[in-house]
Amino acid sequence: MRKLITIILAALLLITLIGFFKGGGDNEQEELISPVPTPTDIPKPDKHNPNQEYFTYKTDAIKELLGQFESPLVDKSDTFVICADENNISPYLLVGISKVESTFGKKACDGNPFGWSSCRNHFSTFESACQAVSKGIATLPYYEEYRGSGKTKDLGETYCPSSSGCNTEHWIDTVDSVVTDLEERELVFALNELATLTPQKKSAQELEINTEVLKSHAQKATGTTLEVIEILIRANERALQQTQHES
Repeated sequence: MRKLITIILAALLLITLIGFFKGGGDNEQEELISPVPTPTDIPKPDKHNPNQEYFTYKTDAIKELLGQFESPLVDKSDTFVICADENNISPYLLVGISKVESTFGKKACDGNPFGWSSCRNHFSTFESACQAVSKGIATLPYYEEYRGSGKTKDLGETYCPSSSGCNTEHWIDTVDSVVTDLEERELVFALNELATLTPQKKSAQELEINTEVLKSHAQKATGTTLEVIEILIRANERALQQTQHES
């Protein structure tokens, strides 16, 4: 059902884009005809300010999912994103691992909801556990194949090898399903803003700002959200070229 909703929402955006190319040519005025979106920088975590809110569409998606499962990690949604970003991996991957290893932290072993190092490592805080796992996946040599392919299968075969008695196939399927779920939730949260960044009936200045804002969002977006953003970037760039050609 969630996949169907995602497809429908994405289709609505595409319909809006089609409407531009059918009727956008009639707009020859250069005056601004709708509010200009203000580009904003992507927030960065401030290690010196532990109370800083670091919410993006990703943290909203994670918080929603963990809340539905009444996870004790629900208030750590921003930490998933921060430690993942610092190590250039997906926070959704970490959430997926926490599900298969500890039911989203409900069965964590000594502060280790990721089952890291077969639960031999104990952590005093969730932050230290998250950093250890993120850094390990990002740097340890035996995860090199995963870093090259980005496939959960390659990660799972090392993280949860069948030779250790682990159900590797179940591990991979569980992590993949969580990643897909969160990517779709991210899109739903993003759609309200993305709908304002279509090129329909926009001036050249608005189209330039649209493109700048979208490219900023693309740096952190994933999955279907990233695909929709890339479509909107191309649509705004084409519309800008058309507007400049007509002027």
